[in-house]
Amino acid sequence: MADLKFRNESDGQEFQMTHPRAARVLKDIQGWAQQNGFEHVVFWRDEEDEHKLWVQLGEDRLNYWIHSSTFTEGKHDTVEMQMDYARGAQRRSAAGYAKFDK
Repeated sequence: MADLKFRNESDGQEFQMTHPRAARVLKDIQGWAQQNGFEHVVFWRDEEDEHKLWVQLGEDRLNYWIHSSTFTEGKHDTVEMQMDYARGAQRRSAAGYAKFDK
């Protein structure tokens, strides 16, 4: 099972995504991560905008974020698509195109 974590970008401290509607979204992300070969997925809360959760897949921190409402509003129907976009950002970065994504 994939390890999902939420951390504050400002201090690296871990926090829990405890919103009642988040459970289904978290379950879907774990399934997605397992299916796509990621043992670790970390969401980093932006220090300037707490609604931005920057995605880290494995060891790669990406230039891609997911809005916190995905979890608080239980948007499980869109999270797989968002994670696929994150994986695309990871592949662009690995191919050297990350400098064009800023």
